[in-house]
Amino acid sequence: MFTRANFSSFKNNRLQLCVVCAFVMALTSVSSAQEVQKVASLSKVETSRAAAAKENKYTFIMFWKNQDDATKAMWSTLQQNLSGKNDTTTFVAVNTSDPAEAKLVEEYGVSRAPMPLTLAVAPNGAITGSFVKQINADYIQQSFVSPAKCRCMKTLQSRKMVLLCVNPGSGTTLPQGVQDFKAVPCYQNVVEVVNVSQAEAAEADFLKELEVPQDGQNTKVVFMAPPGVMVGMYNGNVTSQQLIAELKKAGKSCGVEGCKHCK
Repeated sequence: MFTRANFSSFKNNRLQLCVVCAFVMALTSVSSAQEVQKVASLSKVETSRAAAAKENKYTFIMFWKNQDDATKAMWSTLQQNLSGKNDTTTFVAVNTSDPAEAKLVEEYGVSRAPMPLTLAVAPNGAITGSFVKQINADYIQQSFVSPAKCRCMKTLQSRKMVLLCVNPGSGTTLPQGVQDFKAVPCYQNVVEVVNVSQAEAAEADFLKELEVPQDGQNTKVVFMAPPGVMVGMYNGNVTSQQLIAELKKAGKSCGVEGCKHCK
């Protein structure tokens, strides 16, 4: 799980962030045709995952090679724990030797991984759970994470930094130092700002994991870098110069290619 020393990250399954843009009406027909072609090229499991994401559901993908006892036990556990949660989850099995799912196997880089292996994939594409050989009800439950934690995990897995701003109230504006850091050309495309309120009950466990003080008065800024490193935690009056200095002091640059030459 996330800790101040080392966040729970999935180093072998970093997904690239894909941004889809809408253009002028003249390109609509072309875009639509391309989208139809894209959908048509999706495998059965890719289609299931995409449909689940649109419905804000998690997808549990069990990769397997042999129908041995471990594979049967893992599949049985998934069925027992997820069959009654159709409104929030879907679960599928993928034989890694199936040519139709070769693209999916390559996407997650699991061709040589120990089997069976189950990945829990959140609606936004973040991998929130990775379970080898065995799985149980507790592991499954832990895969469902809060919106802010899910967003942070996705960002880190996309090789981007995170500035998590924990505000005492929902109407608090972003700290000036965070805004200034985000505005630096060298960093602006490789950092994601996530805003969350201390009052959000759904985020209580996540903030507790990060050891964020719950004083209800002061904004805290939690700085994270890929693959899941806590750069530091600061008060809301932190400056962009301090954030840059701390990043370099940590010896991580920013953990991504785009800003390793930042001065």
